[in-house]
Amino acid sequence: MARELIVSFDDYWEGNSRTEELESLYKEFPDIKITLFVITGKCSEEFLKNAKNKNTQLVWHSYEHSGSWLHFTKEETKNYLLDCQKWGFEQGFKSPAYKWKEPHIKACDELGYWICSGSTVPVTAKKYWHTSPYEGLTKYPNKEYDEYYDHFQREEFCQRLEELKQFIRETRPTFKFISEKVITNTCKDYEQQNLAYYWK
Repeated sequence: MARELIVSFDDYWEGNSRTEELESLYKEFPDIKITLFVITGKCSEEFLKNAKNKNTQLVWHSYEHSGSWLHFTKEETKNYLLDCQKWGFEQGFKSPAYKWKEPHIKACDELGYWICSGSTVPVTAKKYWHTSPYEGLTKYPNKEYDEYYDHFQREEFCQRLEELKQFIRETRPTFKFISEKVITNTCKDYEQQNLAYYWK
């Protein structure tokens, strides 16, 4: 049975979209699924309307990445998340640098959204996913999937992308969006446990 592969990229915005590189992935691997974490304040309406296709899912990654989201109330967080729906965004949120505060989690819980945090900052919500914090390919010998994650602006992006392509050619994985792997939380004390990881 083919192993699963989860591919995601951070900091997708107009001018940092790696369009040619993404197109090369779509062309060679027509079934690939890529989760793009989007900085919406750096995108035009037209760009966002055209960003989604059968190979991608768009997830909110803050408005402008400077840290303003750290001061959002629960209602402000909800408003930003709901506003993204007009562009076909997935019902999820990944906080830049995994900097979370309680209003973000409560907003996602109340909306039924999932959060994506790093395994090194294991904040959870009613629905969550803990992604690899390491750029490039992460292999999990004891899990049914492997994971590839990167930032579009990295100098090593193209080199690592070629390594991803070669890995796919050799292993022929089944592709999964992050939304297809989201975990429903069974821990009753997760809100208390999150306190140790919230950004001070």
